[in-house]
Amino acid sequence: MAIYTKTGDKGTTGLFDGTRVAKNSERVNTYGTLDELNAHLSVCEKLVRYPETKTILHRLQGLLFQLCAEVATVDQVKLKQYSTLVSEADIKELETIIDSYTQALPPLRSFIYQGNNLAAAELHVARTVCRRAERMLNGMRQGEPVRPTALAFVNRLSDCIYTLARMEDFIFHVDEIVTKVVAKLEHLPASVTTEETASKAVQTARTTKGVTVTNFGEASALDSQQEAHVLRRMAQQLLEGATAKSEAMGVPVVIAVVDRHGNPVLTYRMVDALLVSTDIAEGKAYTAVALKCKTEQLNEVTQPGAELYQIESMVTRPLVTFGGGFPLTVAGRIIGGLGISGGTVAEDIAIGKYAMDYMEANYGK
Repeated sequence: MAIYTKTGDKGTTGLFDGTRVAKNSERVNTYGTLDELNAHLSVCEKLVRYPETKTILHRLQGLLFQLCAEVATVDQVKLKQYSTLVSEADIKELETIIDSYTQALPPLRSFIYQGNNLAAAELHVARTVCRRAERMLNGMRQGEPVRPTALAFVNRLSDCIYTLARMEDFIFHVDEIVTKVVAKLEHLPASVTTEETASKAVQTARTTKGVTVTNFGEASALDSQQEAHVLRRMAQQLLEGATAKSEAMGVPVVIAVVDRHGNPVLTYRMVDALLVSTDIAEGKAYTAVALKCKTEQLNEVTQPGAELYQIESMVTRPLVTFGGGFPLTVAGRIIGGLGISGGTVAEDIAIGKYAMDYMEANYGK
């Protein structure tokens, strides 16, 4: 079947319900702009790095297809027989996305540039096309009926796309920070690099609940269930080692372990440990994962005038830039973080190092 029909050679086109109108009519210009927007969102879906945003963009393309069908139809009765209309529930879905992303983003304190990376820039292009579609839809309703729900949907859609662009910029900014931190740390003495204990792996093989681990340093890539199991076993050993050292030193501390996403796996507060140490220990564990290094290595690079000065103010989740946080690795891949807080910085580091050595000696690195 040929893609060309020749029916539009005289400047008219057929609508969804079969009605023929001029190709430059307000209705055709409007749904053509919505179609243009959908094409931009398809490009954005291929560019964005945040998995949740990819899912959202795929969903938005489906909703836009429904809206295009509505705008491309004069006979609304016939439309309802073949297509689903965008609804108040769809508007609420957009508002929920906007609210959840806004809570995760730093507050806006100034005008933002139109995208500091390709994905965010393309999302801003999509946002401006969406605004144009909204203006055209409002113009169309001067002579033809347009559902208020359709108008509200397009208005909220532009706000949603704007928020998605902000998230891409934020992720890009955090990735840049991590890259700078890693590059900075590569120039530190070998004795304080994040791989300093890599050669301490125990050479015995263990099998626990069906998961075989030669040693943590030599383990092959783990699936999510295996990784969770290994991290839980590591957390148990770290807890034993840290409490033993803490009791020997007479310094009550809080021990925290998080997974590679920063989610808590274990938090234990020893009797008489400072209450504030709970938040600090969890912050140290998260920082060790987020910046892929021991937190003691951040002290120098975050001083006034240094390259990462005030990095803590650039992110929404608290970072801790003094000693007591340790990344946990399997085969060179970070799967979690350990945080110790309750003593002086030197005491926290000493307890953390002992816990790491204890864990490696008893279960392998």
